[in-house]
Amino acid sequence: MAEVRNICFSYGKKHVLQNLNLSVQNGECLVLAGPNGSGKSTALSIIAGAVKPSSGEVIADGRIGYVPQGNALFEDASVKDNLKFFAGLAGCTVPQKLCFGVERYAAQKVSALSGGMKKQVSIACALLAEPDIILFDEPCDSLDIGYRDEFIELVQGLKSRGKTIIYVGHDPLEFAAFYDKLLFLGSDPPRLFSRAELSGSSEHLEDFCINYKNLFK
Repeated sequence: MAEVRNICFSYGKKHVLQNLNLSVQNGECLVLAGPNGSGKSTALSIIAGAVKPSSGEVIADGRIGYVPQGNALFEDASVKDNLKFFAGLAGCTVPQKLCFGVERYAAQKVSALSGGMKKQVSIACALLAEPDIILFDEPCDSLDIGYRDEFIELVQGLKSRGKTIIYVGHDPLEFAAFYDKLLFLGSDPPRLFSRAELSGSSEHLEDFCINYKNLFK
């Protein structure tokens, strides 16, 4: 479970987050949506503990795994060494089988990988210690369509194991299959929608995409 209470954050005189509140239970996925600059990535960074809020508090019940928007890997090191490093930080070992089959290119330097492969390694590193709360900041960026399908299966599996997921993404097709509620940060105050309000039946994907896009108008 993860909860944010009255979080505020400013860059200088610019107020990015004002009294943000959210709550996500075990086995749930909350999507943070909104236009660029609405504070989605900042909110994830605060929940992860990478950024300190101006005020408010974060309550995280369990270990956090964080996939940032940018590349947090060591470019001059191999995939294997990156995995070992992050496993050491988390106090765990590197399993033989990893998501996306990342173990297949463990010997390669990160700098030699494509953008999509780097994203796969980042996700694998974040999941090494079986975190209870997983923060995804645009995880499908640079991923091929085939790997996006695999990512959807990955998230659905995480939810079935009771993981708490907070997700930032721009394409509704990425998260339509697994989100439970959506918090739109592009309004004051932010608006919270249930899956039923935006999607209705899971078969009506076109309706969901239309409803999602209408939030930005």
